[in-house]
Amino acid sequence: MKNRSLRAHFLWLYVLLAILSGIVVPALSAWFSVNTFRTLQIQRRQADIENLSDSLAALFTEEGGVWKRRRVMDILRPAPQWGGMTIMLIDAANHEVFTLRPMSQMQRRSGHNSQPEPVQGATEHITVKLGRAGEIGRLEIERYIPSGRYELSFISYLTRYTLYGAFIMIAIACGLGYLVSGRLSRPVIQAINRTKSIAHGEYDAHEVMPSVGIRELDALTKGVEDLGRSLAAQEKLRRRLMVDVAHELRTPLTVSRTQLEAIADGILDPTPERLTLCVSEMQRLADLIGNIDSLTRLEAEVITLHTESTDMLEFLEPVVESFRPVFAKSGITLTANLEAGCVCEVDRDNFRHVIDNLLSNALRYTDEGGKVEVKLARETKKVKIRVSDSGIGIAEKDLPNIFERFYRADESRTRVTGGSGVGLAIVKASVEAHGGSITVESVKGEGSTFTITLNAA
Repeated sequence: MKNRSLRAHFLWLYVLLAILSGIVVPALSAWFSVNTFRTLQIQRRQADIENLSDSLAALFTEEGGVWKRRRVMDILRPAPQWGGMTIMLIDAANHEVFTLRPMSQMQRRSGHNSQPEPVQGATEHITVKLGRAGEIGRLEIERYIPSGRYELSFISYLTRYTLYGAFIMIAIACGLGYLVSGRLSRPVIQAINRTKSIAHGEYDAHEVMPSVGIRELDALTKGVEDLGRSLAAQEKLRRRLMVDVAHELRTPLTVSRTQLEAIADGILDPTPERLTLCVSEMQRLADLIGNIDSLTRLEAEVITLHTESTDMLEFLEPVVESFRPVFAKSGITLTANLEAGCVCEVDRDNFRHVIDNLLSNALRYTDEGGKVEVKLARETKKVKIRVSDSGIGIAEKDLPNIFERFYRADESRTRVTGGSGVGLAIVKASVEAHGGSITVESVKGEGSTFTITLNAA
């Protein structure tokens, strides 16, 4: 099968529909019109014949049961105006009383009484009995359909104008098909070109694809644009990830290497303090690798959670109390508003790391004199845990990426203020492994609120 464009397919479809609608529909319409017209002719002729038979029966009675030829002629003479008919009156003894045949206009003008010209059209033979029992005679009628020039003209005009209408309809439909097919195929072609540019790494669009006012096509173009923007953001995050990973791995290795080289060269003495520093940097590197491994296994669903029905009030109270001295030492007020009756299926050890991470972040990013609140509440079939702080907050541009691994709003990437950058990614993976979700709301300079939503048991 030949590989045609979408526009060609649409155009051929419109042309095919136009031909079908322009020929089949008018042809059926003309056929029904002609048959209806002929049915009306038949019904009109039938009524005229019934009136004629009634008039002849009344004449027979009036004349005392005798057929008088002149009186019969007076009744039958108007019959030719009904069309091409041959009417024969036969009495009860089966003898011909009178026969009336149609004459052409030329014969009428010349006054000749020759045989009539045959009338074009189909013929129909009708027998009508006169009188209720048929004892006074009968009419033998030979009728032609269509029988008059006006009827033939009507059918001719109907056929001609039907063909004209069909051709006009086909021409209009083809023109509209060309325009509509172009409108339908244009955004698809633009989407194809856009996906090709995305495949070549050109994620940012040079021009925005215009809306065509068709829901599905607009959704298609918007989806392609969203795909480009998403891939552009992912590419940016990937490059930043490589830089951050290299930085996180290089820092402890550089510190340890510098200390060990200095000790090996005899520049520094191998004091316990310097060796402890090297061990600390190695532990920092091991922790980082462990966090990355945990995150990878969580996202790959390799770790099996050992969940159990847990009263979240009893679970959170000791966690909050364990952090209270640390917050008090930093001059930060830690409060808990925990609602009873909130039961969830959680892995207690794994979920403890989630809460620890959120509270550690709140402590790190809240200044002295600030407040941190842990709130537990049940909403219909969900249990929500909120950790709110009055700290430095998160910029709006950073919110969509805050749960990405190694992403930190602090561009300086110092561990004092920024951590390793995988904590929130681990939190998100752990919560989702429990079948829940986590969201963040934040205003720069006013604080942040992290909300965990779990299914109630």
